[in-house]
Amino acid sequence: MKHTLLFLGVVMSGALFAQEPTKAALFPCGTSAEMHLRTIEYLAANGSAKPNVSDTLWVGLQIHLLAKDDGTSRFAAERLLDAFCGLNADYAKAGIQFYFKYDWNLIDSTAWWSHDTISYGRDMMFANDVPDATNCYFVSDPAGNCGYNLPYASVAMAFGCSGKNDHTWAHEMGHQYGLPHPFRGWEGNPYNFNNPTPTEVYYDYTHFHASPDSVNAPLDTALVEFLDGSNCTIAADYVCDTDPDYLATRWQCDAQGNSTVKQKDPAGNEFYSDGTLFMSYANDACQNRFSDQQIAIVRDRLLNVVPQVLAPARPELPITGLPTLLSPLNGQITPNQGSQLRWSSLPGASGYVVQASRFANYFFIELNEATRDTTFTFPQLTPNQTYYWRVKPFNTVDGCAAFTASGSFKTVLAVSTTEPGGGALRLYPTLLEAGAPLWLEFDEQRAVSTVQLSAFDALGRLIWQQRTDAPQGTLRIDLPEAANTPGVYRLTVQSPTDTRTFSFVRQNMP
Repeated sequence: MKHTLLFLGVVMSGALFAQEPTKAALFPCGTSAEMHLRTIEYLAANGSAKPNVSDTLWVGLQIHLLAKDDGTSRFAAERLLDAFCGLNADYAKAGIQFYFKYDWNLIDSTAWWSHDTISYGRDMMFANDVPDATNCYFVSDPAGNCGYNLPYASVAMAFGCSGKNDHTWAHEMGHQYGLPHPFRGWEGNPYNFNNPTPTEVYYDYTHFHASPDSVNAPLDTALVEFLDGSNCTIAADYVCDTDPDYLATRWQCDAQGNSTVKQKDPAGNEFYSDGTLFMSYANDACQNRFSDQQIAIVRDRLLNVVPQVLAPARPELPITGLPTLLSPLNGQITPNQGSQLRWSSLPGASGYVVQASRFANYFFIELNEATRDTTFTFPQLTPNQTYYWRVKPFNTVDGCAAFTASGSFKTVLAVSTTEPGGGALRLYPTLLEAGAPLWLEFDEQRAVSTVQLSAFDALGRLIWQQRTDAPQGTLRIDLPEAANTPGVYRLTVQSPTDTRTFSFVRQNMP
């Protein structure tokens, strides 16, 4: 398993979104209706007891980020952090918080990245799950759903349903820890107000047994919950502080958070579903809570069924402050090859997301990388372009920090040569504006020595010469007035061991 936090996003944002199924095209949740036995037992023993949320339970996650076979189209780092921030906000009132227990696992498999059956997803989970964490897989298409949970394995999430304002992850984690849908039994059974409401409904939970089972399962039966709550302990989700709900497709809510679709129970009593519950199929804008009994069920399962996923204490403190961008800044000229972004280390941060774009609003992001370092070196950029860049810190418990304000730089074409001993020299820009300086960059591998710099015009006449120390860094060269005439020039760099020659063009007069 390839555990790593360091992965290169270099993702074109437009292409990334174009490859994902839209949220509207995906079914809300692929998890079927089977009840966790522990949930039934807990409700039978505890009834409507209020949950104790005085202490925070810290739940360890193993994140798996799927890409195609060639490593492309992986879920971007900042999108994962946005979803992670939202997940913790959704569970805050339950006294439950999540943290990255292990580094993100990068998996390159087109067949799993977009799988059309739950069976493929089950194979993915069996091959990669770790036993002492809650495993979550981010894929382009999880069998046509926004997400699903296998009770004996883990959670699969669609890229397109894992935004900062989505609640699908909270919903699927609810399933992971024992929560059914409040409309349990209506999965796959469209409700019709014009038909008599039955007292029981049938559903197929082939892939959703409490243990692995690939054999087709018989239809199971769920009692339909009455509005007066008279059978709430044995019907639907068995949870009495979630009201009846028969809507098993995505639905809109009104200003009060209730469904706009009217329903009637088997006795003919009319009602509207509660869309505020994360476990419903209401649109994300409607959802904002788990009920008290739902919270109690989840906490019981964490404490008494899967305690191995819990940390004994808060793993880290949240992020405070932001790093400082060091260079390049304020439109600084940089070579199009080997340009380095540098920012300060931030106490408490275990990683950074660094982004770069040719658009100040980051509409089209060309670099999107998560790294533990405080530097990033571009292999190559388009010359003569202005780029904007920014950095977002994060750690194992906090993905909510903002990005820094943007720095900017302009790329110019660079010429590079390499010495036999491994050191390198780069000169830029090769197309020189009037009055602009040249920059000569010495590779860090090159020993410091004195060099002689000489500039020649197109006729080979010496127009400028200077002896200087060669730093392990960048040397600014301010050329004399004689080099301001438009034309082709040569610069030689002579050291005790060799002489290198570069060409550059002065474009116009000052």
